[in-house]
Amino acid sequence: MMRQHRELKRQAGDALLFFRMGDFYELFEADAETAAPLLDLVLTSREKDSPQPVPMCGVPFHALEGYLRRCLAAGLSVAIAEQVEDPRAAKGLVRREIVEVVTPGLVANADRLEGAGANYLAALIRESGLHGLAYLDLSTGEFAATESDRREIVEAELDRIAPRELIAR
Repeated sequence: MMRQHRELKRQAGDALLFFRMGDFYELFEADAETAAPLLDLVLTSREKDSPQPVPMCGVPFHALEGYLRRCLAAGLSVAIAEQVEDPRAAKGLVRREIVEVVTPGLVANADRLEGAGANYLAALIRESGLHGLAYLDLSTGEFAATESDRREIVEAELDRIAPRELIAR
């Protein structure tokens, strides 16, 4: 099971991996150590008697949305791994896949948004002496883009929109 988790975590990258196990989403290793204090969860461990126990914490599956909102509000991305086959029909380990990745700037589900303000994802680029900025609020469909040869103009616009997530190149 931990081999499956580690493969999915490799796919998830920096996102916290919420790994479905029955009625809970479990977080392991560094994800558990990050999430436990943020989400007010008890940090426990798997394989407690081994020389290197695996840190873990979990949340009930029916409470996922509240925990996701808190992760997103803290600026963290989350990958959700679900069981993709019926556990009763599975031979051996139940197969799991990442079914959704949620980032602070790409929230499509209104239940996951915090407050009434905009939820911008912004992209910033500098090329050939020009500074470009594009931003999107997926929840409203608002999109805008601008460019300038003066960096401070683009920086002022970036300060004004205060994006939840920024991609820069």
